Amino acid sequence: MKNTFLNLHEVILVLTFAESIFLCALFKFMPSTQVQSRNFLALFFVLIAGTLVTTLITWNASLQSLAIAYWNLVPLVLSVCLLLQGPCLYFYLRSLSETIVVRRWINLVHLLPTLLAASLILIFNVNVTEWLPWNWPALAERDRAAVKFIWAIVRCSPLIYVLSCFRVEFRLRQRQKQVYSIIPEKELRWAEIVLGGFFIHWLWSFVGYFLGDYISGDMNDLVGTINNYFTVILVNVLCVFGLVNTRQLLHVEPVSVTKPVEVVQLDNKISIIERAIHEQKLHLESQINLERFSEQIGLRARDVSNIINSHYKSNFFEFINGYRVEEAKRLLTSDAHKDDTILDIIYKSGFNSQSAFHRFFKRIVGVTPSEFRNNYRKTLGE
Repeated sequence: MKNTFLNLHEVILVLTFAESIFLCALFKFMPSTQVQSRNFLALFFVLIAGTLVTTLITWNASLQSLAIAYWNLVPLVLSVCLLLQGPCLYFYLRSLSETIVVRRWINLVHLLPTLLAASLILIFNVNVTEWLPWNWPALAERDRAAVKFIWAIVRCSPLIYVLSCFRVEFRLRQRQKQVYSIIPEKELRWAEIVLGGFFIHWLWSFVGYFLGDYISGDMNDLVGTINNYFTVILVNVLCVFGLVNTRQLLHVEPVSVTKPVEVVQLDNKISIIERAIHEQKLHLESQINLERFSEQIGLRARDVSNIINSHYKSNFFEFINGYRVEEAKRLLTSDAHKDDTILDIIYKSGFNSQSAFHRFFKRIVGVTPSEFRNNYRKTLGE
């Protein structure tokens, strides 16, 4: 790559860096209901921007002759940016369906490869010159082994994470089928494009690393250049997709130009929704979603969604499952259902997913369904 890196390539990398910063700002500062997910996505593009800058400095022939070539800061930042991309993408996908508490030790474990690589770079004072593979033969055996080990971590870790990400994405799709509308379709499509694109990118990087000892120096340069252009292509595709789908991705509702709904009409629609819950008990249908719910009560899905958002301060998914939890509480304390298992209660209260039931019940009630039933029986002296 040192021979093929021309000014044109440098300009493209700089432009891609600017696009990465733009995408970061887009997801960080524009309004969204998925705040934590967007923060992880913004951080992901910051890491890509950092990777592009340090890659340009590392592989640019003219910069290699300057004092910067003796700094360990450049390999340090490059390694950190590359190693944090995997955990960041992994947390982003998980945060689409759950809140990530980063400070928990189980989540902090994901920082260990980054801390290990950074520590080795600082301990062995690895600079830009020593980072470049064609300079390894001139290094002391101990230093060469350390640099090769760092490279192994940097090249292998992202691919391990992207495989974990595919598992998370598969579970998101399964949960989407089970509980309906938990994640916007556009959000999942965006996640799949990011995941699929960077899987190809990291796989190429992984294969190139293991082929490095068996191909010529020029071929190694070509592999490295193609790897960088994978990043360029991916960021450009994501930038275009982000611009085209900005409204849907950020869930920005268009400003209504229609007249406000009259109070009487609004109260009537609220009454219809209340009857659908308390008399028709539509929340007990396991296959219910916003469209089906609206169709059965004779209102537009958009009106139902707006009323649930403004009057009940919730979204449809939370609204329905809240009433399902109340039904589950009633069943758990009913003498007529005292012999029912928790699984029986799950399906009778409208849930068709055990994990969703337990998650919502514990969050709303504060205890598990079994604990709730046992506590109730203790109060009765059973």
